[in-house]
Amino acid sequence: MRYVYLFCLLIYGPISLAQDWTFYGFFPALSQSGNLSKKFQYNLYLSSTIDAFHQTVENKEFPATALQYYLQPSLLYRIRPNMQLGVGYAYVKHNLFGLHVNENRLWAQVAVTHDVSSLGRLKVSHRLRYEERYPLNMKTSQWSYATLFRYQLGVNLPLYDPKRQSKGFYASASNEAFLCLSGAKNSPISARNAFYGENWLYGGMGYNTGRFGKIELGYMYQYLIRNPQQDHRYLHLLQATWITSFDLSEVGVWFFTPQN
Repeated sequence: MRYVYLFCLLIYGPISLAQDWTFYGFFPALSQSGNLSKKFQYNLYLSSTIDAFHQTVENKEFPATALQYYLQPSLLYRIRPNMQLGVGYAYVKHNLFGLHVNENRLWAQVAVTHDVSSLGRLKVSHRLRYEERYPLNMKTSQWSYATLFRYQLGVNLPLYDPKRQSKGFYASASNEAFLCLSGAKNSPISARNAFYGENWLYGGMGYNTGRFGKIELGYMYQYLIRNPQQDHRYLHLLQATWITSFDLSEVGVWFFTPQN
């Protein structure tokens, strides 16, 4: 009997010690872009990650709260019609259940899009980004540093003919892998935790309104290794995104122009 108990302890002991967190919430986002010239384009991206439900896990309180605020301006250069280079900055404010971190990020990326003619109007995109993060722990005032590679594979399938229509429904999906090269003590993702420490999986449906951009609704699954003990955090999020591609100056012209 003693050996049976020891065997069960070896099998179930690590499972009971694991502190895996699972949360459910919302991911509202706004992406606004416009052309500066034939080659250059700007983009402004805003998002928030919201834990929608109060939970108690292993006698620890997890209140419903905004886990993250994200602000990202960027500049893009079109090399070819299907290839872009980009540079950008991001300011991220984390509130991870007692861990308050403000983060500055600098990044550079290349993005390529191509058609898959054998699958109709399906478009496939590849985005490879190099990112440097500078997290500041607001409690200890300690700075840190991390470098990452991020690879995103995305697909988009219009459910209408874009050559004949400017409006219609479409389907989209993506997967992004986060590879941590170095650091950081203060960042939610760190090479101390795992090289492949985070992954985002998304699938959704959208509607292209034409003049007012695209409205998209979908499911986002975020997986993160929290610490060197390989504990995990899982986020199940309802994502709502407004994607606009008109210049901000056009909004004022439309607003003050009488509508017949």
